Formats: sequence, C-alpha cells, structure tokens
Amino acid sequence: MEPSEFLKRLIAYLMSKNFNSAEELLREIEKFIYVDKDTPIEEFCGITPYKMMRILYFPFESPDVVSFNRDIPPPIDAPFIRLFILLINGINEAGGLKATAKGNLPRDFCREIEKKYRSEEELKIIGRDRWPLLREHEFLELHKVRVLAWMAGYIKNYKKRFVLTGKGKRLIKDGFTMDDYFSLFKTFVWEYNWAYYDFYDEVVFIQISFLFTLYLLHTFGDEYRPKDFYADKFLTAFPKVLENAPEEPLWCSTPEERIKEIYIHRAIDMFAIPWGFAEIEEKWKEFVSLRGAPVRKTDFLDQFVKFKI
Repeated sequence: MEPSEFLKRLIAYLMSKNFNSAEELLREIEKFIYVDKDTPIEEFCGITPYKMMRILYFPFESPDVVSFNRDIPPPIDAPFIRLFILLINGINEAGGLKATAKGNLPRDFCREIEKKYRSEEELKIIGRDRWPLLREHEFLELHKVRVLAWMAGYIKNYKKRFVLTGKGKRLIKDGFTMDDYFSLFKTFVWEYNWAYYDFYDEVVFIQISFLFTLYLLHTFGDEYRPKDFYADKFLTAFPKVLENAPEEPLWCSTPEERIKEIYIHRAIDMFAIPWGFAEIEEKWKEFVSLRGAPVRKTDFLDQFVKFKI
C-alpha cells in the first residue's frame, strides 16, 4: 500500500534526525504531528489541517475557527429567503392550503407565487406563456423551499392541509429575523440533501465542504470571477473527490469536468447565490445558472461568517 502524504513527510522528517532512545523518537513524532496540523497548506488556501478538519466536520462547534454573527439583519432579498417568505405569507393569508392528492401545494397557489417571485423576463425565458405551470414540481425552487420549511418546523401537513406551525405563526407576528435565517441555513447545510431533485449523482463531500466554499468566496470574492475558479480551488484542495466522480453528465468528458459541473451547480448556483453569499454580474441576472456567469461575494458573507484563519 502506498504511504499517505502525511506518512511520507513524517518518514522524511525522522530520517533527518538522530535518536538515542525510543523516548526521543516519540517526542519528535509528537512534535512533528503538532507542527504539521498547525501548518497552513497551500492547497487549502492557507488553512491548516486541524482547522480544515473543524471546518468540514464541526462547522457549528468550532468557535476557535469560525463563528456566525447573528446580530445583523438577515438577507431578505436573497432568492431563497424571498421565496420562503412568499410561501409562509401565502399559507397564512389563505388560512391554510388544501394539499393535492399527492401531498403537494395546489397548482393555482404555485402559479401565483411564481408570478411574484420571477421577473417578466424570466417567465418569458422559461416559456410560461406557452407552457403554464401545472404542478409544484415544475417550480423546483418552490418545491425545495417547501420541503425545507417543513424540515425546519415552519409548516406542517395537518389533515391534508398545509398550515403554519407555532414557529411559522411567530414569524408572521414578529417578521423574518436572523434567528429564522440561521435556523433555515443550518437545516439546509446539515440536514437537507443537496442532491435532492437536482438530477446529478450523489457527491456528498460537496455539501460537507460548504464552509470551505464560503471561505473561498471570502478570500477571493472581492472581484467577479468565473465559477470555474472556485471549482478548481475545490478540486485542488480535495483531489480524492474524483474517486466519486459519476459517469454522467455525458457532456462532461472527464471526471474533473463532471465534479466541477456538480460543484458549480450545488455549491454556487444552489447555495452561495440563493442564500445571499454571492451575487452575479447585472448583465447575467436572468441567466444565474449559466456556468460562465461570473460571481463575487456579498457584504453579507463577510458580516455573517467570521473565519479565524
């Protein structure tokens, strides 16, 4: 078996030393491990192995590495939040909504929400004048918001009707707060499955590394950059993810291209932009999902996520 990069570095370090006892050897090994885990790695864009471990596996329990500022206004204009508020207000104004036979939101309600959410230009682009929306799943953004609203405890299906829970009623009374944003955010990154209904194979590590994506935007997002820039940084940091590259999409000929395609879709288009962490150049506003559309970070990202790296 080929030794790991860490083991190779450890062996090279020990071979440069002379030891008079087993105790001296153990002390040097401990010293190497301590220094190694606290040495910034170029591939990690300056993050140490220890801090990367905390970022990946303990994102909400590592105040020495990252914290979340909840004493700021929530990003009300972020696409996901706008749609969530439309959903909650719509259910409240209707006094509850009768679910369809398949347990979805009623068609006319979905049409009204879509008209409020999308611009006229967007509606033309997706051909709503020729192909009217017939069911909730044809408005996937709303379907996913509805699922998350249920997971986070804001709505429930009671006697075949969508109604607000106590948490949802509190939101109507007090307005959308940063606590609501954080609750939804934590549910989305930690419980919701990013691969749900996006037609790509599972690549779980993209979701696990959500904080690294935000760190990349925090570090390099002062100017508009191609989405591929961030996908390349992700692959440089975690090349082993290529072992999980799916056989599709077929238009991506290499494992690298397939992982980059999925990363851009999930980490940038379905996470960073909808949640208010990144924004698209104005001329691309109607084509957010295009791979060539450059992105940059928002002020909200720097205010909300505090990296200590």
